[in-house]
Amino acid sequence: MENHKIYRIPGMGADRRLYSEIQPINGYEFVDLEWRFNYNNIKTLKDYALELSKEIDTSQPFSLMGVSMGGMICSELADILNPKKVVIISSAKTNKELLPHFKRLKFLGLTRLLNQEKIRYVLANSSRFFGVMNKEQRKLFYEMAEGVDLDFIAWSIKAILNWDKRTSSPKIIHIHGTRDFVLPFASVNPSIIIEKGDHMMIWNKSKVINEKLKDIFC
Repeated sequence: MENHKIYRIPGMGADRRLYSEIQPINGYEFVDLEWRFNYNNIKTLKDYALELSKEIDTSQPFSLMGVSMGGMICSELADILNPKKVVIISSAKTNKELLPHFKRLKFLGLTRLLNQEKIRYVLANSSRFFGVMNKEQRKLFYEMAEGVDLDFIAWSIKAILNWDKRTSSPKIIHIHGTRDFVLPFASVNPSIIIEKGDHMMIWNKSKVINEKLKDIFC
């Protein structure tokens, strides 16, 4: 019998290395999905989820896991496919859980002001805003930021600002930290609360995250 696959989606601008602190789970196989698509045909997070669904083998039982924007894609996928479980970390299930500032930025037309120079500057100076990291993690953070497709970042910001999802699947298990400044705790309704967890708790709170994941899947 094949292992139950858990398809993992990283956050905006990140890759499989975001899950470097997550331990294997007995009876499960992690399958990491990368960000890639044709921008001309994909406008929304739902559009992206529809494309990504083609990479998921639904002939066997499977689950989903996503961090930050990856969790938002998981929320869309939960409506398209039939996963056994859906775990989102430091994320949002619907647009209602986005910080009100996001809506103001949309109203102010932020997306029209985006360019590669501004995006590169923000990425190069944003690690402390996301959360606590040790020296090795901060180095990895900047390695991922340096290799990111800036057109993808611009698309992602626009897609999140225009996200129109209002309801979420009851299958979603939402893990969130009380010190998340990117998606503040006060704006979300999580299933599992991580005290003093910030947006990078997938790294700096990996011990407790691993414990929670084993409770969920075992």
